[in-house]
Amino acid sequence: MKNPKFFKHLTLAITSLVGISMLSGCAMMFSSRYQKVEITSATKGAKVEYPEVGTKNKNGATKFDKTRIYHTVTVKKEGYKSANYAFGLSKTSPTLAFMALDFAVPLIGWFYYIPWDLSSPKIRKFDKSQVAPALIPYDKRKEDEKYIIINTTAIDAKGKDIIWHQYKSLGKYKAGKHNDTRSIRKLNKSQDKEDLKVDNTIFTSALNGTMKKMNFIDTTNTIFPAVGNTLYLNATIKEIVIQDVESPYHHPGSGPNSMYVHNRLLSIQMVIEWEVLDYYKQEIYSTKTTEKSDLFSYSNYSNDPKVFSNFLISSMEDNLEYAIIKIRKELTIKGLLQKTSGGKAVEMPAITINKPGKLENGRLNDYMKSAVTIKVDEGHGSGAIISDDGYIITAYHVVAGSKKIEIIMGDGTKDTVVQVVRKNEDADLALLKIGKTGLPALAITNATEPEIGVDVWAIGTPKSVELGQSVSKGVLSGLRKANNVTYLQTDVSLNGGNSGGPLVNKEGTILGVVTSKLVGVGTEGVGFAISAQEIMNKLKVQYKN
Repeated sequence: MKNPKFFKHLTLAITSLVGISMLSGCAMMFSSRYQKVEITSATKGAKVEYPEVGTKNKNGATKFDKTRIYHTVTVKKEGYKSANYAFGLSKTSPTLAFMALDFAVPLIGWFYYIPWDLSSPKIRKFDKSQVAPALIPYDKRKEDEKYIIINTTAIDAKGKDIIWHQYKSLGKYKAGKHNDTRSIRKLNKSQDKEDLKVDNTIFTSALNGTMKKMNFIDTTNTIFPAVGNTLYLNATIKEIVIQDVESPYHHPGSGPNSMYVHNRLLSIQMVIEWEVLDYYKQEIYSTKTTEKSDLFSYSNYSNDPKVFSNFLISSMEDNLEYAIIKIRKELTIKGLLQKTSGGKAVEMPAITINKPGKLENGRLNDYMKSAVTIKVDEGHGSGAIISDDGYIITAYHVVAGSKKIEIIMGDGTKDTVVQVVRKNEDADLALLKIGKTGLPALAITNATEPEIGVDVWAIGTPKSVELGQSVSKGVLSGLRKANNVTYLQTDVSLNGGNSGGPLVNKEGTILGVVTSKLVGVGTEGVGFAISAQEIMNKLKVQYKN
């Protein structure tokens, strides 16, 4: 061996290079996959619930899997809206210093280990101590405020109204800087999907659920809701924006079958149009909300459509809670939630009308001639002629909000010149007037308390205008008083369209005006008519002596 020192140095150099090569990539290898994170809430007494997936408990500490990139925890407290708090990798781990060894290895270190380390979430870390934002309290209904009932819901968002925004990181999302916008139609073109569809019952159920939490739904099952105590809401989703927060780290080993299954965060922003209706479902106010749901975790590699569907439902329900909270505040500011008193007499001069003559033969065929069908903008109801010169009594909810009213007489003739002479919304009564005279009319009873158990007949137009002047028989089941209004309870068969028609006795005297019936499983034969005495008292009507 001519130069032993040369070979000695060469051997040392090769050994060192091999050793450095073996240590290259240690920035990732020496980094822990799990990190302890302590999360508290800005709301005192709130509980933080950790997810089962992506965490592990060791010695009482919760550690989060860094390879999942993002995590969400749920923060809860009684009386407050629950919230999802999302966080992700935001700092560089000290183990990144090992990457200096990668530079010592030409080619392999430069073109393989360095990209490997830089793309790995393991060399990043979470903020070890985090505080979730304060929860929003439910502003619950007060005693002097109205109840709110969800009337109709609809999703009127087509492909062009359903947008997909992508964000490169959680920081970009918080800053509102999305890098891509696509319609759901374009997004789904390669997946052979139509417009995004969601079961509308989910929408209604979510709204009612939030209303119940805020005590805006009457859970006492009141049979006679007060007119001044109830509002209805129509809600229509007009636009949906899906907010997609991607992972900024794409580890070469990630994939559906890898130990590194990255996830993403998704939320939904919705534009909802709201119509506020009074007790008679007449629009009194309209507004629009644009709210954004919390972020929900969603796997990058899930091919199960149920996974995305569950995310969609959860985020929509979350969004609706924020919207209802905002609507509640807006209605309060507008003074629309303030309860009003009901059942008071109308302050107006009395109307004196001709009293019908007594029907001597007592035939139902003759009584039916005095019943009329009342056609309105949407649907129909019933009524009764109470004076030969054209006065007609009906329930106010039959004509409420209608611009066009048409009276169909028993003989089929029609009258479109109809005047609403009197109305009492609290008592659900209206007095109409047409220009005809010499009409067959029924008298209103002067008895203050009709006899319970007597036979009674309802005359009206159930279901269809084709069924005008239909008669059904039953008994007077009881006398009820609620909200300063007297109701007659009856087991007479009543259907939609009977409202406003007369409830008469065997002499053809009007005992009451049909107004409603109870509907539900196990409920049958419980209907109600407004006592005839309320016509005189609440509408200030009297017969000529």
